[in-house]
Amino acid sequence: MQEACWYEEIYVVQKPTKSGGQKGFDVTLHIDYKGKNKVEGNGTTYKQNSKELVEAIEIAYRYAYNRFILKS
Repeated sequence: MQEACWYEEIYVVQKPTKSGGQKGFDVTLHIDYKGKNKVEGNGTTYKQNSKELVEAIEIAYRYAYNRFILKS
């Protein structure tokens, strides 16, 4: 699913909750659709490099695949 999304220029992007470029800040997720539209997440924050973040990214790609590629 990730590869299909990437082919269609759909990316799940991590956005730090604080600015400053330091490592370790929590992140939120949003979906970048072809560089034009951003679908904001539900506001949940995740620790960088955590298992929960990896699972949330997989869920976001599944959602993007179903919404934008399968149109369901």
